This record gives sequence, structure tokens and C-alpha cells, in this order.
Amino acid sequence: MLQARLAVKIAILIVVILIIGFGASTILTIQREADLLVEQNKMSARRLTATLVASIEGAMLQERPDVTRAVIQELKTASPVEGLTIFRRNGDEAFTDLSTAMEVDKTAGLSKDVLANIKKMARPPGETTHDPLFTRALETLKTQEAVEARNGAPYFTLHHPILNAEKCQGCHGTASPVRAVVRVATSMEPVFAEVRRHRQRQLMVGALTIVAAAAGLTIAMRRVVIRPIRVLAETARRVGAGDFDARAPVTTRDEIGQLGAAFNEMTARLATAYQELAGKNTELATALQNLQESRERLELLEQLKGELSKFVPEAVKRLLEQNPNATELEKKNVEVSVLFLDIAGYTKLSEQLEPKKLNQLVQTYFSSFLEIIQRHHGDINETAGDGLMVIFQAQPTAADHALNATRAAFAIRQRTEQLNEEYGGIFPPIGLHMGINTGDALVGATKIGGSGSQRWTFTATGPTTNVAARFAGSAQAGEIIVGPTTAERIKAQFVLESVGERTFKNVSQPIHVFRVIPPGVYEKIV
Repeated sequence: MLQARLAVKIAILIVVILIIGFGASTILTIQREADLLVEQNKMSARRLTATLVASIEGAMLQERPDVTRAVIQELKTASPVEGLTIFRRNGDEAFTDLSTAMEVDKTAGLSKDVLANIKKMARPPGETTHDPLFTRALETLKTQEAVEARNGAPYFTLHHPILNAEKCQGCHGTASPVRAVVRVATSMEPVFAEVRRHRQRQLMVGALTIVAAAAGLTIAMRRVVIRPIRVLAETARRVGAGDFDARAPVTTRDEIGQLGAAFNEMTARLATAYQELAGKNTELATALQNLQESRERLELLEQLKGELSKFVPEAVKRLLEQNPNATELEKKNVEVSVLFLDIAGYTKLSEQLEPKKLNQLVQTYFSSFLEIIQRHHGDINETAGDGLMVIFQAQPTAADHALNATRAAFAIRQRTEQLNEEYGGIFPPIGLHMGINTGDALVGATKIGGSGSQRWTFTATGPTTNVAARFAGSAQAGEIIVGPTTAERIKAQFVLESVGERTFKNVSQPIHVFRVIPPGVYEKIV
């Protein structure tokens, strides 16, 4: 197929080049020869016209109009031209009626015998011409010529003015420099027919020459180009099938021979590379097997890590990554925001639901809060029945921990409403008391238990956590109560309603607290 397509392309290219080159040359040659043949015919017509005009002028100089008319009649019948007509200056055909004879007789006088002969030859007036060539011949005093079509046939027409020479003015007067205009029409059909025959012969010869040259060049190209390429393609297929000992025959030193030599060199290098690749593949297979075993072990470790991450707080994981063998990690006094929440009416719920279903309710709701807490960079300190305490610390790339705690509280509140709708009819709807307090606390992670049973716990102790629990206890279902430090941190982001100062159990001084207003109910702000 490659050979056939390439041969067709080469043949088409050769034919196109021959048509463009040889064909254009043939057409130009035909055109030049046709123009030359037509011009030769025109020259013959011009010479014949000059001879006819000379004969007519000679007859006119005899001052015998009857003789002139006889000469003209003889020229019309004996000359090879198809049309010979003489027109007066006014456009009427001359030597038909007696107008000119009477004018000459009046001007110069004619003998009675001549006038009698003319009158015998009188006939009705001839044609009248208004041809633009006739007019230009009178104006320019030069012969005008053109190729015209008459009755569908081409004619070469000449309008030759007969000048009113001084020796002629005795009969014709001096009113005009032209006595008459001779119109000679010669048929061009024989010439054009010969041009067509010549063109057909030339085109046929040109077509045969193009076909013969194209066939010869195509055969030569098949032997010189296509056959070596076909052999090279067959050798390439053998190499592609894995036969690296295959070599292309190199019999010439031209570009195709150089291509074959380069192909053979490439094949030799491929054989060497193939052997090296086989050895690398063996090494790679061994390495891949080792890598697969390592990946399986890594997947197992990642799985274990994922399972453990559910139970180990993020802060503990960060500390363990820094010092995995420590028994007490970075217990120090730092500023935190503590979110404390519990379920409103938990005692009543415990009376309505059996313990298993109550436990399922708490687990369902609190488990859905875990993702929200982690997203806002919080760590769960502990859960106790219906309560949950979350600690928010400063993070290098996160917002202020007070903002994180408030945003987490709103997200938990919204998630609770969604769960109430989702589990309607299964669990009774619940509401949450939530309180947030910001301040210093002793924060750290501690490993509890002996060598047989150990676990890490993350703790934050101090008045800040206790007050957060008191805030949550004072809140109504769905409310978020914050202290003054938290309010100062979040007032640019949230709308706050002052609740005033309140006293709390085990807190010596009253605390000014605020309620965080959820979006959509800002009109209730005091």
C-alpha cells in the first residue's frame, strides 16, 4: 500500500509539472503561431487592397467614369476578396447612380459619348454606410481595419481612403481632401479553421508527449526511489518484530543509500539497547517487587494511623511526632478558647428513652460534630454523658482561636438542626447549651496507664475551662454565651447582645456576658 500510494503521488506530481511546464510552453507556442498566421493573412489582405485601390485610381485618372465603372465591376468579379465597395464622402455607394457623373460633368464637362455610356450603365442607388471605420478613414486620411463578424462569419475589413490629389481636383473640386473610401472585406474563416486544426495537432502532440514523459519518469522513479524504500520498509517491519539482525541492503551512495546505512546503524544500536534494557527490566522487576511489598506495609501503617487518628487529638499527634517516647508533653500555661456544650433537657430525655437508644442518640450527634471541630482546628478534651469540651489553641496558619471556637459553635448549632430534621420520628429533637470562654489554662498531653494498657489524653485545666462550663449551664437551648475576652476578639465578625453581669457558682466576681446573635435575627439586638 505504501508503494502504491507513493507511486501514485509521484506520477501525479510528474504529470502536474509536465502540464504546467510543457503545457504552458505548448499553449504559448500555439498562440504565437496562430497570431503569426492571422497577421500573414492580414498582410496579404493589405497588399491585395493596395493593388485594388491602385487599379481603381488608375482608372479614375483616365477621366472616363464609364471605364472606371467597368474596371470596378471586373475587380468585384475577378478578385479573391469577398466584398469590394466604393463609397462617396457622404457614405453612399459610388458608381451606382449618376450623382458623381453629373457633378464631374458640371465641374469639368464630359463628352457626350462618355455621358451616354454612363447613362446606359446607371442602376438604382446602392447601400449607404455609417461605419465608424469609414468615418475615421475620412477624418484621419489613413486606412482603418478591423476583424468583424458578418452573418456569423469573421471578416477582415479595411477602409482605404482615396485622396483628392491635385491632378484629381479638376473633376472633383477642392472641397474635400478625400474623393472616396474603398471598403475591402476578406473572409478570415479559412485562416481561423487552419488555426484550429493547428491547435488541435499541437495539443494532441503535447498530450502524447506528457503521457510518454510521465510514464517514463514514473518507471524510473519506481526503480530509483520506490523499490529501495519498499525494501527499507520491509526491513523496518522485521526489526519491529524483534529481528535486530535484519539489515537493509546498501547499493548506492546517494541519499537513499545514506538512509539505508543510517538505518542499519540505528538497528545495531537498538540491538545493544535491547540487551541492556532486558537486564534493566530484570533489575526493575526485583525492585518493583520490593516496592510492592513496602507499599503494602505502608498502606497497613497508614490504615492503622487513620484508625488511631479517630481517637488521638490533633494536638497530641503533633506533640507525638516531635517526641514519640515522652510520657508528658508540653504541659504549659497558654491562652485558649474553650467551647463547652451539653444537651438541653438531658435528664428528661434519659427518662423518655431506654439507655441503648439514648446512647445511640448521643453518639450519632456527637460523632457528626467531630468533623466540624477538626475543620476549625479544635481538640476534644473530654466527653461526659451529654457534655463535650473542646479546646482551641493558636495555629500558625489559622484565624484567632476565639473566632475558630465561635464559628465551630455556629456550625454545630446548624448541624444539630439538620440532624433533628433528618432523624425526626426516630429521635426526639434536641437543643444545645453552649458557652465559650477565652483565657489562660494549663494545657498538655499525658499518657495514662501502665505498660499493659495505655492511652493518651489531652487536658486543659484552670478557671477558664470551669467558667466555660458555667456559661453553657446558663445558656438557653440553642444559645451561645461568651465572656468579655471572647466578645472582644469576635466583635468585628459577629453580632453580640449584651446580657449584663451574672454571678456563677464558685466564681467570686460577677462576669459581663454576651449572647452571640445568629444571622437572620439581628433585629432582636438590644
